[in-house]
Amino acid sequence: MQSGLSFVPKILLCGDESEFLSRIGERPFKIVGHAKIAGDGFDFVHDNKILFNDELQDLPALVKFLKSGAVDYFLFLNQRDLATFRNNAYKRGFLSSQTVTLDQIKSSPTEFFYDTTADLSLLPFLKKSSVKTLLDVDGYFARGRIFTKLTNDFTEIDAVSDEPLTPIMENIYTHVYKNLAEVGFKHYDAALIIERKPIDFDSAYILLENFTDEIITFARLGSGLEKHIRGNLKRFAQVRALNGGAVNWYFIKRLKPPEDFCNYVVTYKNIKLATPPEGYKIIQSGRAVNGDFGYLGDDTGDNISRLNLYLNEITALYWMWKNTTHTTLGLCHYRRFFTASNDTSYAYEKILSREDALKILERYDIIVSEVYYGGLTQREWIVNDCGKALTNLGETIIRKHLMQAQPDYLDSFDFVMNSSTLYKCNLFITRRNILDGYCRWLFSFIIDATEEVLRTINLANLPFTPRRLLGFFAERMLTVWLRKNRLRIKELPIMFIEGL
Repeated sequence: MQSGLSFVPKILLCGDESEFLSRIGERPFKIVGHAKIAGDGFDFVHDNKILFNDELQDLPALVKFLKSGAVDYFLFLNQRDLATFRNNAYKRGFLSSQTVTLDQIKSSPTEFFYDTTADLSLLPFLKKSSVKTLLDVDGYFARGRIFTKLTNDFTEIDAVSDEPLTPIMENIYTHVYKNLAEVGFKHYDAALIIERKPIDFDSAYILLENFTDEIITFARLGSGLEKHIRGNLKRFAQVRALNGGAVNWYFIKRLKPPEDFCNYVVTYKNIKLATPPEGYKIIQSGRAVNGDFGYLGDDTGDNISRLNLYLNEITALYWMWKNTTHTTLGLCHYRRFFTASNDTSYAYEKILSREDALKILERYDIIVSEVYYGGLTQREWIVNDCGKALTNLGETIIRKHLMQAQPDYLDSFDFVMNSSTLYKCNLFITRRNILDGYCRWLFSFIIDATEEVLRTINLANLPFTPRRLLGFFAERMLTVWLRKNRLRIKELPIMFIEGL
């Protein structure tokens, strides 16, 4: 993600400018002043006087200038002059890693201000914090000078880097991704980003919304970003600052809007259902072909309700995806409900509550049914319901459309079809961005595959069970998709209501 970012360090130069220009190479810079620590009538060692900005000034004035944000580095061309300044400044109570040599500047990252002191303040703080999973969005640690595995209570530190890392730097991380798209749907306790211009910080803050609720960043003292953060505290739930030498580290908790939760209870039968719990809503699937039972239907707005005879509750899923804005949503059935109880005999009061679902999703990305272990493969189950010839036809056509639209998932599809395990019945509760990702994937091929099967054979003339051929395949697709995406999955038991 660091691509396109540029940092032009502001330099207070101690040394000959022509020599500096001849040695700096392609590294960008901006000289904001010149300084000398010795000359006619002054000597820093003896009288604490420095010439900078064309005036003789004392050490406190220099310190104030360095901390003002007007300069990033006090750069010495001569290592001996740097040692002289550091030794005597230290005796006077001042030591700053902003004082550097030209070689140190040239070896520092070009994308951002780098200060070893900042790392040395951040790492101990992280070890004591509640952050256990961290996404290093800009590969900050890999571009610094401290290479450590960070062997502490972290369970995972991942990085995003569009450039190859050296092996010793790769050793810092659990995974290294080329871009955020490769990260997928993983969720982290925090994400670390380098200093940005305020407008670019805001863009990154929004972009990372689905990856984490906390942003860690640094801002140079007096910089535009520091002023931006401190001037917009009401935008955030919490802002903590940690001094790291010439920078402050900011730990910014995202201010989250109230949760808009809805778990849709899908029915295709004209039966009287009990009023569902808070946060649940009944939806009739296939209302375009089955008539109106008096419930919310899947035949309004952007819909595929007409395909319900073949795709089952998938038509309600499509409607949920296209026509709602809930931040958290799920799908269950008129006689199948999630429960947190180990006793799966049905009782209304044991239906998973809105509050319990949201609490689970603080730690997990998706709630699904407990994995089903069957004695047959998924292909054999469909053969039992639809016959071998019809199953082969459906699998061939679905596989063709999957190859065209989502070729990376062919191996997962084949694995699931030959597996005896499954997340059954399309039951889930998850966050909006994950549902969007799943539905974009599923409906990129399943509708076209269904239309081709209908052009090939008249499913409507078949009995009820084989007519649902595409629905049986679609039911397996959640497992196919989950197998390829890095999600924290929570399995819950299902209560089944008999007699409906």
